[in-house]
Amino acid sequence: MANVITITSGKGGVGKTSISLNLSLCLASQGHRVCLFDADLGLANVNVLTGIFPEHGLDAVLTGEKKLEDIMVRNFQGIDIIPGSSGVEKMADLTGAEAQRLIQAFLQMGSYDYFIFDTSAGISAQVMAFCRASHQMVLVITPEPTSLTDAYSLLKVLSRTNVRDLPPVRVVVNQVKTAASARSAYAKLRKTVKKFLSLKITALGIVARDANVPISVVSQVPFTMLFPGSAASRCIRSLATKLKDGAAGDLPMEIFWDQCLELMGSGRAKETEKKPRADQVEQMLTTIEARMTDLLEEVASIKQILMDDRGNKAPAGRESATALPEPALAPYPKKASVHNKAQQGKKEPDHYKDPDQYQDGKQDRQQDLPQPPKLVLDFESWMAEQLN
Repeated sequence: MANVITITSGKGGVGKTSISLNLSLCLASQGHRVCLFDADLGLANVNVLTGIFPEHGLDAVLTGEKKLEDIMVRNFQGIDIIPGSSGVEKMADLTGAEAQRLIQAFLQMGSYDYFIFDTSAGISAQVMAFCRASHQMVLVITPEPTSLTDAYSLLKVLSRTNVRDLPPVRVVVNQVKTAASARSAYAKLRKTVKKFLSLKITALGIVARDANVPISVVSQVPFTMLFPGSAASRCIRSLATKLKDGAAGDLPMEIFWDQCLELMGSGRAKETEKKPRADQVEQMLTTIEARMTDLLEEVASIKQILMDDRGNKAPAGRESATALPEPALAPYPKKASVHNKAQQGKKEPDHYKDPDQYQDGKQDRQQDLPQPPKLVLDFESWMAEQLN
């Protein structure tokens, strides 16, 4: 019996794997048994962040070359890790006998309190299956417009099924510079989802942009271990608390894997259907025409995500315009020319004087400028007041 959590994203490079690994370590440090499944196809991202590189992945188990316990990384700082590699992709094409053999292999691993899936980005059959079969789904975004649009695309694909069968979708805004940018990013995504999709999303929290995170990546030591007092680590601990508070009832792993493999199989191409009748074609055309009107409105709404407050497209790779800009320093005006008699004899305003004339250059010219607000690591109270 375990609480199954799928951590995913619509766009790559948003820090999903880093959150998955550090969240697993945080839960383990609190006394929980945790297993992390590196389900990113062909990319050993968890291994890169930990400095551990197993010789074999899940594909070796599917071929019968190795047993599951042979490829697992046991007790890495309190967690077990399953390296997925390309074997995750092959799980969509298993025969009935192979599926049962794999399920039994997973059941023999032992019991866990939390089973966390770090999926690849996008909308593959494997990602959709993990999301639908789990207890909770954590969607990682950043304030960048492309991250928001890709996240919406993932949710749109998920909503094509019966949304009542979907797990709760909880959003984490990563790489946050200011609380305002996090609120803006989540509000844009929530507004678009609420308008066009039938599912519901809620805010789980944020992870602040932290200079210690890239240092931990280079060091191949998770940042919650290397910098436990950093802003990012404190955010992860807050996420862990909320995940436990919102945990659903235990899901038997046998039922989970059975549902997961069944959903993967249903994602394969179906057999060609019979040719539709003339009346069916006419009905299809009517439906398509009505749908096109809705799609045009949907596209217009999505485009707004890519626009800033002035109606200009946000530059690629930069944060949303809602973030506070860096205060600009007023340039020194040129000194009055000796030929400009109208200006001669006038006293310069104090704020235009050369800084060397102020206490030997020690006075700070920015002391009167407004300072950006302090970064708040948690914005759920704002969500409750403004969005509910």
